[in-house]
Amino acid sequence: MKYLATLSFLMLMFVGAIAQDKSAAELKNEGNAALKAKDYKTALALFEQSISSWGEEEEMDAAMVYNTATCARKIKDYDKAIKYYGQSKELAYKADVSTYYTAYSYDKQEKDAEKVEVLVAGIEEFSTSKYVGHMKKMLAKQYLMDSNKFYTEGQTILNSRVDGNRDQWDAIKAKAKVVFDKSSELANKALELDPTNANAKTILTGIDTMMAS
Repeated sequence: MKYLATLSFLMLMFVGAIAQDKSAAELKNEGNAALKAKDYKTALALFEQSISSWGEEEEMDAAMVYNTATCARKIKDYDKAIKYYGQSKELAYKADVSTYYTAYSYDKQEKDAEKVEVLVAGIEEFSTSKYVGHMKKMLAKQYLMDSNKFYTEGQTILNSRVDGNRDQWDAIKAKAKVVFDKSSELANKALELDPTNANAKTILTGIDTMMAS
């Protein structure tokens, strides 16, 4: 077993040494071949090697950087996806798509604040892009989820009223209104992005009904 482990280690060193001897262009081409074959893990490794060995005097291959991000996304390495989509945007290569997939990667990591920040900026920056619709849909969905949380919280507050104890009703209703106002604000934001969003309309109608009772 010790012999096999040593042999495996030596083989890895040998492969690594071969990779080091290859030019950035050769590594990129091998990465493209792996990408075409949908071997995203191998493609990612080759592209990263190519990027790290890219000459400072040469202009970085922006398409390769974008492909590196895509490979990372495909294998669900979202930290690397965010890193390379960011570089792709800086290189002005498919900046709108890179922005969308940056938000997508944050979404998969459940980093909602970061996702919202990227989407709000992206919608403004790429207002004429065909991808702005996807950005708006994703942002509206997040606003709706947050609105629903406040809506549920407001319902819970109203339901805390004890029958026959009307003295507490005004205070309970005032407390619920603070939460419902947050829910309404987010639901209206969702409607600004998606005017036909039935769920947002339902939340607003529900708040009006409960507060009027």
